[in-house]
Amino acid sequence: MKKTRLLSMFIAVMMVLLITSSAMAETIVIGGAGPLTGGAAQYGISVEQGAQLYIDQINAELAASGSDTRFELIFEDNGGDDTEAQNVYYRLTESKGAVAFLGDVLSSNCKVVAECANEDGIPMVTASSTSYEITTDHPTVFRTCFLDPFQGVVMANYAKSKGYTKVAILYGNDDDYSIGLADSFEEQCKKNGMEVTAKESGSFSDMDFSAQLTKIASTNPEVVFLPFYGEQASMILSRAASIGMDVTFLGGDGISNIVDFMTDKKLLTKVVYCDHFDANSETEIVKKFKADFKAKYGTDVTLSFSATAYDAALVICQAILRAGSTDKAAIVEQIKAGTFDGVTSTITFDDHNDPIKSAFIMTFDESGNKTFIELLGNE
Repeated sequence: MKKTRLLSMFIAVMMVLLITSSAMAETIVIGGAGPLTGGAAQYGISVEQGAQLYIDQINAELAASGSDTRFELIFEDNGGDDTEAQNVYYRLTESKGAVAFLGDVLSSNCKVVAECANEDGIPMVTASSTSYEITTDHPTVFRTCFLDPFQGVVMANYAKSKGYTKVAILYGNDDDYSIGLADSFEEQCKKNGMEVTAKESGSFSDMDFSAQLTKIASTNPEVVFLPFYGEQASMILSRAASIGMDVTFLGGDGISNIVDFMTDKKLLTKVVYCDHFDANSETEIVKKFKADFKAKYGTDVTLSFSATAYDAALVICQAILRAGSTDKAAIVEQIKAGTFDGVTSTITFDDHNDPIKSAFIMTFDESGNKTFIELLGNE
């Protein structure tokens, strides 16, 4: 990113802050929720950290401009449970006075909360829920991540572009995310004239996918699509190696943290996946985000949801400042009409309230370091 763009962004922000400083001399509460405990805790923590980083930064900018307005993020643990997700939403919006909601993290939780937010007219931005239904018929609900069908299409097109003709799919039959990606990948592969040699499934709680992998191996695919999260994908990759499978494995954004669970990191060179963010980008905005994140949390950015959550907080706060009001309809209007310079990309929203952006196609080197391959859209 060029310095002139950064300067223009700074000037625009400062003008908004000065205009709104007298109109909103108050603490503005933004609610947020996700799993901070349990098996998916790393995703909730990553979202909370990214969002809080932006809140800290915008508050510092507001203070420097002389404004009395401050944002407060109240982010609570829902344990990944649908009922508790709804309870947390109502507690934050009704008891804590949240005027907007950042979340939910998991797609199943987010579907429940999106219904509530839409009924209440609350502006809601999820950083991580990729299920298509989240923003469908929910005009107050947005996302800064791309969505399940997009990921499946992109990875099918990637496979096609590399000359693969025979693909197989192994997915989790008890998870909305995994089912959504598997279905969209299969549909696009067929449109691309590729043969789907096998489509097998198992539970996310399975520790041994040998039976499914053996069936898949017997069909001789060139690539296998694994719409899992990192922990499950690591077990599948290790099991595939143990039975002698030598194929390329494709995945969605959920697989990005697989390196945390792999003992033999050389196996990761067989993995290609799509992500929202490239932490190795040399753009100034990404370098600053990485440095600020490490300064605050003492660790590097490992999950792209930290970046999409930073952008979700940015979208909400900037929309409120541009509206000069905490009126729900005014905030929604500003999100719909706005252009936002985030760390993952410059964000605008389509008619389905999804961000218009491309996917980062990534892989790993033999040490488990993420490596950028190319940018792909869904064309």
